[in-house]
Amino acid sequence: MGLETWMLVEEEELELVMSNGEDDNKAGHEQALLTPYQMGPFLLAHRIVHAPMTRCRASGGVPQPETLLYYQQRSSPGGLLVAEATQVMPAESEYGDVPGIYSVEQAEAWKDIVKAVHDKKAVFFSEIWHSARKTLSESESKMLVQKFRIAARNAISAGFDGVEIHGAHGYLVGHELLRERGDSGVETIIQKNACRNALEIVEAVVDEIGGHRVGFRFSPFTEYTDYKISDQIKLGVYLAEELNKHKILYCHFLERMDLNKDASIEPFRNAFKGTVITSGGYTREGGNAAIASGKADLIAYGRLFLSNPDLPKRFQLKAPLNKYDRGTFYSGTKVKGYTDYPTLEELEFQS
Repeated sequence: MGLETWMLVEEEELELVMSNGEDDNKAGHEQALLTPYQMGPFLLAHRIVHAPMTRCRASGGVPQPETLLYYQQRSSPGGLLVAEATQVMPAESEYGDVPGIYSVEQAEAWKDIVKAVHDKKAVFFSEIWHSARKTLSESESKMLVQKFRIAARNAISAGFDGVEIHGAHGYLVGHELLRERGDSGVETIIQKNACRNALEIVEAVVDEIGGHRVGFRFSPFTEYTDYKISDQIKLGVYLAEELNKHKILYCHFLERMDLNKDASIEPFRNAFKGTVITSGGYTREGGNAAIASGKADLIAYGRLFLSNPDLPKRFQLKAPLNKYDRGTFYSGTKVKGYTDYPTLEELEFQS
């Protein structure tokens, strides 16, 4: 089920999803996360996004049946899920068993997973990724652009509603710094070089599948080489303004609130014209406050969504959360730390 056949949550379904939270919504920002949001062609029933997280369960780079269950468990009507970082080509990675979407076998394996998410009436984006952090030659850069274009085409063929281009953590943004930092000390030239590869990829992906299906992920407070945080803010604003030219759907900023307590995404929020997603250490209360204040449109949750497959429901009911086990994040087991976190209904049944 692709974008052509699954665009909007039916109005009656949205009303059903939101009805239990109406009283709380009147109480101010306490339930701001549970208010609907129109993200381009997608009507979302709530603002709690499943963040892309490396899970290391794709044996040989191919998603497994357990992956279907994992995403199905975390799907809710009108919810937005972003899948784990997925390789656009064979590449060395610091993680093993990460999925790809560059082969026919991989794309076919994703089809059933996407269908399972769509059957729950959720919106599903693929995060496409090249894992190398290195300075690229001119020929490598051109090849990578085409690999991202093909991966985006494959994602749409597999039924995904769109793609999120992974430009955070030094992937894509910053590739050119080492090669061309010495050419000029002029700030605008440095910014252009740092973002060049990323923007060429965005242009190609938008040309392939349309800007309304494209998001971009960026970590503005990560330091690359000799670029410092103050420079990163200017770089992030430059990048946001350039992304506007391609009219992409959203930009996903990774804050890591636990590490950057004094950081602010306000400059990027002001610069970018599309939907703003932010993530990194948010609690339920922090997410509600961020939405109510207009800091962001959507909040992506990683660790909390990993350990609480029914996270939107738990937030709505202000229910206790399962504790996550960091030791099983990347363990590669088919069940433990992956599909065995209980929902509220399962806990009630067990009791």
